[in-house]
Amino acid sequence: MKTNAWILAVLALLLSAPWWLPDYGLEVAIQALILALFATAFNLVFAETGLLSFGHAAFFGAGAYTVALLMQRAGWPYLLTLPAAVLVAGLLALVIGFFSVRTSRIYFTMLTLAFAQLVWAVVHKWYAFTGGDNGITGLHPGALWGDARALYYLALLLFALGFYLVRALHNSPFGYALRAIRDNPARAEAVGLSPFGYLLAAFTLSGALAGAAGFLQVAWQRSAFPDFLYWTKSAEAIIAAILGGAQALFGPALGSLVFVELGAFVQSRTEYWPLVLGLVLLALVLFLPQGLAGLGGGGRARG
Repeated sequence: MKTNAWILAVLALLLSAPWWLPDYGLEVAIQALILALFATAFNLVFAETGLLSFGHAAFFGAGAYTVALLMQRAGWPYLLTLPAAVLVAGLLALVIGFFSVRTSRIYFTMLTLAFAQLVWAVVHKWYAFTGGDNGITGLHPGALWGDARALYYLALLLFALGFYLVRALHNSPFGYALRAIRDNPARAEAVGLSPFGYLLAAFTLSGALAGAAGFLQVAWQRSAFPDFLYWTKSAEAIIAAILGGAQALFGPALGSLVFVELGAFVQSRTEYWPLVLGLVLLALVLFLPQGLAGLGGGGRARG
């Protein structure tokens, strides 16, 4: 009963937020939801398989640029670009994952970083198609999605769908297989599981979800820039997952909220945000290795 009451209270808070938050607070909340979806997508690979991807910015940016190009070049309505953004990001993850998931942990991390930087370099220099370092600006998602309240509810809906998809996968035979491969690849393969197939499927699904986050970023920022594909964007998802607690299903969302809110608060008062962030992460690693979710018991920790 207490758990149900807590869930209902959080749900009521989230649904009512646009009606009592100030304009700036609502913008920050939208960015927190976008990062929450992105970090949840990243954590599907990180927590379930034990593989650290530094290339998820490629899928986030692929989703964003798919939306921007379809709106600018083909005149598509904003909402109709969502399936295309998810599909393109998923296909890119499939290609990168095909080469990356064959490698061991440190090599996987470096290979995903290399692929992401390669995609960033192409987008950054291809002025005729992507606008190069000028990006694609002046995008208008329409009267409805240009409204902050409507965009907040769209971001909340996509995050909720993404979260429950990850939760369903975690509790499914697919999730158990991933964790078996993570904990003992040799034994998993001996009982008939194909590490390559399962890891590639997880990586592809994770990339598709990251593309959905990129779709939301375009409406929030009304533009697409190469920075969306740079490695520092991947780092945001990694930090959010670690901050909230990667082993808790709701950890990446909690970490995203704290990361965005703390960043907005600190940057409005000082230019030393990276220093503050470093101190926060140092304190977490030393005193709370399970992340902020560890303060409340983990909120349904992963296996």
